[in-house]
Amino acid sequence: MSPPTDPCAGVTITVVGAATDADAGSSNGSITATASGSTGFTYSLNSGTFQTSGTFSNLAAGKYTITAKNANGCSGTTSTSVVAKNPGCTVGQTPGPTFTAVKALITTNCAVTGCHNGTQAPDYRVDCTIVDYADLIKQRAVDDAGTADQMPQPPRAPLAQADRDKITAWITAGKQITD
Repeated sequence: MSPPTDPCAGVTITVVGAATDADAGSSNGSITATASGSTGFTYSLNSGTFQTSGTFSNLAAGKYTITAKNANGCSGTTSTSVVAKNPGCTVGQTPGPTFTAVKALITTNCAVTGCHNGTQAPDYRVDCTIVDYADLIKQRAVDDAGTADQMPQPPRAPLAQADRDKITAWITAGKQITD
């Protein structure tokens, strides 16, 4: 008798999650996940119960893990973040020195061709978007430096410590355009 074959051998499940930001202090964000590489997917958020829809609503700001699996139990995962919009950010504010330094870093390292320059969300050419994503920018560029989750993404090197310090200083100052 031959051993059973693995139904997941050669199957690669790719999961993509698109988030809608939450209002500050609210749980009104959402994530819509799609999967490819098979059919008949069910979806789970943060290891919760699987559901037929890839849409998850009423989410607070935070990082979420989405798992998609097919009928054979083959699965793939991805992580995405729901961001809290900053209600104090308005167009036309005069940028302060710490924000200006951070925007220069982001323009050079993140808002580049094929990345966050309008071809991929979020668009880091927009001042209020940088403010809205301040916590995620710090997480990826400072806290995750040297890991697979860092910004800029590997194989690019992490930001220099002096540049990570500029981001931390801006966060500490209040993470506003005017800081």
